[in-house]
Amino acid sequence: MTCGQRAFFIVDAFTTRPFCGNPAAVIPGASGLTDEVMQSLAAEFNLSETTFILPVEPASGTGAADVRFRWFTPTMEMDVCGHATIAGVHVMVETGLLAEPSDVATSTTLRIATRSGVLTAFVEKIPGGGGRMIWLDLIPVELAETSLDRSELACALGLEVDAFDETLPAARTPTGVGLVFVRDTVVLNEARPDFARLEAFLRKAKLWGLSLATVHTLTPSAHLQSRFFAPSVGINEDPVKGSVHGALAAYLVQHGRAPIVDGLAGLTCIQGVPGGRTGLLYALVQQRDDGWYYVRIGGQAVSVMSGTLSV
Repeated sequence: MTCGQRAFFIVDAFTTRPFCGNPAAVIPGASGLTDEVMQSLAAEFNLSETTFILPVEPASGTGAADVRFRWFTPTMEMDVCGHATIAGVHVMVETGLLAEPSDVATSTTLRIATRSGVLTAFVEKIPGGGGRMIWLDLIPVELAETSLDRSELACALGLEVDAFDETLPAARTPTGVGLVFVRDTVVLNEARPDFARLEAFLRKAKLWGLSLATVHTLTPSAHLQSRFFAPSVGINEDPVKGSVHGALAAYLVQHGRAPIVDGLAGLTCIQGVPGGRTGLLYALVQQRDDGWYYVRIGGQAVSVMSGTLSV
């Protein structure tokens, strides 16, 4: 691809309205870009994540995959990113790189090679002209309870020590994200982190991100509301962090806080910045025999701009 002909897109994920949800940059033809250029482009876009779409490498051992995704924050490469994957699949459909489902009874499947393994995405038509839903099967989730200094954490978040939900202990994901629950949505929205202090706290706890959540939402139609902070990777607050909802949904099933029908739990989740962007996503959870959890997250997306790169 010659200079000036490499397309890029900005997509808002987990929303149907422009300037809501979580924005991600997507470069569908990323072949030939070096790691250094990818990192520089992600810094130039200055969004929480940029998705680079590449062909599968023959010698990579991911022959079961159809395509390869890489994700960069403004400062580093990530192993997985839910909202940027939804955005990438959305662009592939919009540009004809992935077939649109022919009707509401069918779906299109895409297998994505990543640093975390092969992810599977499904694209479905929503009945009644409601657009398309993009589902993503996450890597099976295992959670572990963790001990965090609540006094120190409360100080970093700008909250009182009694802000936390005593019925839901803190947990961590295998990838290093902390899950912490507060009493209700009012407390959740009151959090005003000191990001330098929070970054130091997370480094000490050997975590790269923190999901602050509550099950006591303002509407019974939402099972969970949350916020996400990751100052150590250049993301003070991420409006809608898709991949962490796999862990959050599994956690609620593990603690009996999610309705289960025929072995499957379905959750509606909200995440957003108080007074700013908010997104809506869905999660399906099924427990495996070994205690781990299969999780599928889903949401919609909308393209807001496109252009060409000069690299």
